[in-house]
Amino acid sequence: MNKVIFLLSILVSSIVCADLVKLSDEGKKLNIDDSEWSCVLDEDSSLVWEVKKDKEGIQYMMNTHTWFDGETGEESGKYSRNCFWNKDCNTKSYISAINKQQFCSFNDWRLPTRNELETLLNYYGESDILIDLRFFPNTQNTTYWTSVSLENNPSLAYEVPFFFGGSIVRDKSIDTHIRLVRSAD
Repeated sequence: MNKVIFLLSILVSSIVCADLVKLSDEGKKLNIDDSEWSCVLDEDSSLVWEVKKDKEGIQYMMNTHTWFDGETGEESGKYSRNCFWNKDCNTKSYISAINKQQFCSFNDWRLPTRNELETLLNYYGESDILIDLRFFPNTQNTTYWTSVSLENNPSLAYEVPFFFGGSIVRDKSIDTHIRLVRSAD
């Protein structure tokens, strides 16, 4: 019986990650067993995702940001000082900095939509964090901003909690984590 469960878990695990591909700093495809990569291509959704780092800096896994797009949100408020790279710890500043450095050889990074970010939820893993940690190490057991504001209240935006899934709304002036995305097409 234990052998069957073990084999089933391997089968489900391989199906879950079958469409994920590690990418180098230059945006080139890597082998699944490579130990260093910067981005992940989801071939099923044709999206390329940012991978967070475990060292302090612009992509540090513990950095948090307030939601700001230039019109709504909080550019430099009470909770916008929780990153190790800049005084303006907001989503707009972060996206601008990542695009300026041409992360993984691209300069069209953005916040994901709610639906896009929810595609990363993995309910079949063995971790409390609902994401495939083999591809997205350093993911925090918390929420991540989306690009979607609440339609009838522009001071709120959706975020995806990687500890129970789905999505919730939060005031844009509160900081949380972000993971950028771009279209592979």
